[in-house]
Amino acid sequence: MAKVKTVGSISDFMTGKHREKQATSIKPIVKIGVVVGVTALSVAFGNVMPVSANAIQGAVTGKVVNAFEPLVELVKALSYPIGLVMMLGGGLFVMIGNSDRGFGMIQKAGLGYVLIQMLPLLMDLLVEIAKSL
Repeated sequence: MAKVKTVGSISDFMTGKHREKQATSIKPIVKIGVVVGVTALSVAFGNVMPVSANAIQGAVTGKVVNAFEPLVELVKALSYPIGLVMMLGGGLFVMIGNSDRGFGMIQKAGLGYVLIQMLPLLMDLLVEIAKSL
């Protein structure tokens, strides 16, 4: 007589638990993949000279600069409307008779706008100076 294998109870069938897939662990697969990958790389590139620290630092610096590029562009784009609002406020102070405060606001807003537009250029210059050291 053949043995009958029970795969679950009726309650499991009625609740739909029989459709759930059993979780398989991928840890052994990942371990084997890492070992095979490292072995293949060491065989293929066994006699490669080590990369210099300056090359790694240059690559990291380039990635960091590229990562912050959208933020820098956002700040540069926002500097115009904010500077314009501050200058308009300074003009209003001049109109109501507080010319010292008004001209001070206009001067500071103009200087701030120019600095925000020029700071990425200055940072690029500092990065190039640091690379040459």
